[in-house]
Amino acid sequence: MKSNEDFILAAPDQAVQIYLDPKGTDYNGLRRVADSFGADIKLVSGITPVMITQLEQLAGTVVIAGPIGGNELIDRLIAEGVLDVTAIQGKRECFRLQLVEAPMPGVDRALVIAGSDKRGTIYGIYSISETIGVSPWVYFADVVPYRNTTLSIPVSRLNRSSREPSVKYRGFFLNDDWPSLGSWVTHAFGDFNEDFYDKVFELILRLKGNFLWPAMWSAEFSLNGKSSPIANAVHADEYGIVMGTSHHEPLFRAGSEWQKVYAQYGTSNRWDFARNPQAITAFWEDGIKRNRHYDNLITLGMRGESDSALEGSDQENIELLKQIILTQKALLKKYNLEHMPQVLAVYKEVEKYWYGTAEVQGLKDWEVLQDVTILLSDDNFGNLRKIPEKHEQQREAGWGIYYHFDYHGGPHSYEWVNVTPLEKVWEQMTMAYDYGIRDIWVVNVGDLKPMELPLSYFMDLAYDFAGWGTGAINQTEEYTRRWVEQQFGSDLTTGTVDGIAQVLADYTRMNGRRKPEIIRADTFSVLHHQEAKRVLEQALSLEQAAAKYELKLPSPLKDAYYQLVYYPAVASANVIAMQIYAGLNNLYAERGSILANTYADLAERAIERDKQLEQHYNTGISGGKWQGMMSSPHVGYVNWNADGWSYPEVTRVIPAQEAIMIVGVEGTEQGYTAGTAGLPAFTNLQQESYEITVSSGGAGFEYEAASSADWIRLDRTQGWIDSGVTIRVSVDWEKVQGAASGHITLSGAGNTVTVQVTLEWTSLTNMPPVTFIETHHTVSIEAEHTASRVAKSGVEWKTISNYGRTLSSVKMLPAGISFDQPEEAPYLEYRLLVHQDGEYSLTAYIAPTNQLSPVSGLRYAAGFDGETPVTADALPPNYEGGNHDNEPWCRAVMDNIHTQVTRHRLDKGQHTLRVYGLDAGLVLQKLVLSSGPLPYSYLRPVESFHT
Repeated sequence: MKSNEDFILAAPDQAVQIYLDPKGTDYNGLRRVADSFGADIKLVSGITPVMITQLEQLAGTVVIAGPIGGNELIDRLIAEGVLDVTAIQGKRECFRLQLVEAPMPGVDRALVIAGSDKRGTIYGIYSISETIGVSPWVYFADVVPYRNTTLSIPVSRLNRSSREPSVKYRGFFLNDDWPSLGSWVTHAFGDFNEDFYDKVFELILRLKGNFLWPAMWSAEFSLNGKSSPIANAVHADEYGIVMGTSHHEPLFRAGSEWQKVYAQYGTSNRWDFARNPQAITAFWEDGIKRNRHYDNLITLGMRGESDSALEGSDQENIELLKQIILTQKALLKKYNLEHMPQVLAVYKEVEKYWYGTAEVQGLKDWEVLQDVTILLSDDNFGNLRKIPEKHEQQREAGWGIYYHFDYHGGPHSYEWVNVTPLEKVWEQMTMAYDYGIRDIWVVNVGDLKPMELPLSYFMDLAYDFAGWGTGAINQTEEYTRRWVEQQFGSDLTTGTVDGIAQVLADYTRMNGRRKPEIIRADTFSVLHHQEAKRVLEQALSLEQAAAKYELKLPSPLKDAYYQLVYYPAVASANVIAMQIYAGLNNLYAERGSILANTYADLAERAIERDKQLEQHYNTGISGGKWQGMMSSPHVGYVNWNADGWSYPEVTRVIPAQEAIMIVGVEGTEQGYTAGTAGLPAFTNLQQESYEITVSSGGAGFEYEAASSADWIRLDRTQGWIDSGVTIRVSVDWEKVQGAASGHITLSGAGNTVTVQVTLEWTSLTNMPPVTFIETHHTVSIEAEHTASRVAKSGVEWKTISNYGRTLSSVKMLPAGISFDQPEEAPYLEYRLLVHQDGEYSLTAYIAPTNQLSPVSGLRYAAGFDGETPVTADALPPNYEGGNHDNEPWCRAVMDNIHTQVTRHRLDKGQHTLRVYGLDAGLVLQKLVLSSGPLPYSYLRPVESFHT
């Protein structure tokens, strides 16, 4: 056999042998992984490989797997100079794949998977699974690989070595918020036992992770085992999973354990170290005794019971935390664990205790914590709260980050489908890494499903930051394409892969604008900027695209497609449509229009569809495997949690006889009430056509254009409304020169309404390119559409495509550099034209970044035509990220935007605007200049016309 021939892993007439050394210290865990690897081969080829543990039984084609120093045959090949492991030896979690011809008598050819350690070996094994088409989501999303009875791996995919992972500890937190995950687990496995966790451990390793915070609200990881109470921890250790406990569960103990066992330690059930220290200390000590032999990342500190704050003053709590940590460290030393990795979670109120206040010194300079990794956090909504100062970034024990794709808390919980676009993950987590947060990345995934895409990205970013991190700006689209191919096969056409990737990107961006749980009937304006219409069209288009690509997939892939793509996309879009229909129902019901009934029907259909989609997920796919998994309430939240949620209510209108009314004019800045007979003029027309919707209560009507107005055309169309009539008013721009006005007559049931149309012209002759024109007293600009960009001190503004509520964002990169004065700072330049002299307000729309250090803000400056720029801070003086009692922060995370206004006096004519970035972390998405109050719309005005 030639060394350049493909390696045959499986063929109809042979079954590859897989050899593990039974004497190796890592044998138990490697055997578990090797068995699942064998199941992968069988899943693809239908052929079951043979597991071998005796060297003398090896023959033919074999796979040899094991860590350096933990596999006798691998160590012999290294000693003989046959196997080259210099690229991985002494490193962390690396593997070497190498083809070896005739490694021993009777063996023709071997694929050697050598690991620098146990996890490196496992990553190498699962890399072969991926090569043959098995997705990491093979179990948790029922991803079925394409069948192929002959599995041959090109040599080009072998003979390679992996790099060390970028982040040391990489994993997720199962925040088992009932009813979804808990319902499914108890139905499928009986409890959160080792049968369940074996599946989780496999997933983590397939995703090249190594760390887990286990489910905790109703589960006790080290007590819920089936074969023995501690079985979960035993299996984790065998698999090589480093276990932790969440931010409020110190020293190996689950949060729910205390109230069940406190009587073993005393008479009081108070989770209060100041009042009950002896019992709590004994409780912790038993946790150490129970779990000390396993690989753990030990949580220190203490918070109040059930994820609450301590009860004392800031000074009292800081002093109490010092006593607690000293007690915990003494216990660890007692059991010779003082050198095990330890972590302190600076989460919620603990952030104040870490940094201190003006009156009280915090914990950050306390020498006792020098050997403890400090786990910072986001604000529970995907925005970092704090980052290390430059002089702190190289602290010996390092930094970690606790991030969220799911959250149970104020101002509103979000626990349903993914609402975090990959672009946001990239923007925030690359900033974390660049600021030195490289030791722990752990993300709250709630029920795990359906967070498959963002979790995959988070883990890949942590594993291979060089490939996907700061240097890979605007590569999330490519990542999504590759992920689609991984789940559904590379045999799909390019158009289908691109289309599915677009569905994933569109639905997460749609949810990123505002979370489904808090979309209301009035969130998107039914009166201004055609907003409700535009958003509805996006939602309906998304549903159609998801259905279109489902038809292009073979039957075995449809269950996976429903879980990974169709359900989260279509169900999300359906919620938006439901609320917009309810909003239109409200509007027309107030006007007495029978169109209200049409929208009542549509809203009720959407409600029923929501129920049907959920039921199909829970019982209709994968043979009913996912019973209960998709059960989270996700519509109409009125509290921070789901209590009191409801579908939107609708109103029906009894048709009136002999009635006709104009119920809306799309494309203007104003809505019209029933029976309006004198509509104001359209001014500054820019689009080709406008729509006038007429609702008839049963009477007939006619319409006509004035004969003198040959530049206006009327068409009676279906429009976007299913009932009533839409009159489309189209302007022939070639004929309109010299025309000043025209009129349209609508008549019916004795009523006649006249609409006067007036044009105001602006000459665009000799106007510079990318000059935005004022319309309706407004200039709206997407931030990326600059006339020019100027870098300073090596910092430049770069576009992050598809990031934000409308088009994109711009951010100063590299991250981490702030500027004191505008003249020192990089700036963006825009050109615009206004029609009148006067006072203007410039509203900046900025991503909801928090104050990244105690002394920074989110400052920028804006100025016109060389004037002294006006400095502003997107964060008000009382802003406190992560505090659900802080109204500015709550508004920012609910709307997913900061807004700040500067004021400027401008003369009629052309102007140049400069926007300077002053504080690191500033992400600009949109600018709106207006000479008066802006009517309500969620996404604000659409972008103005520009040359």
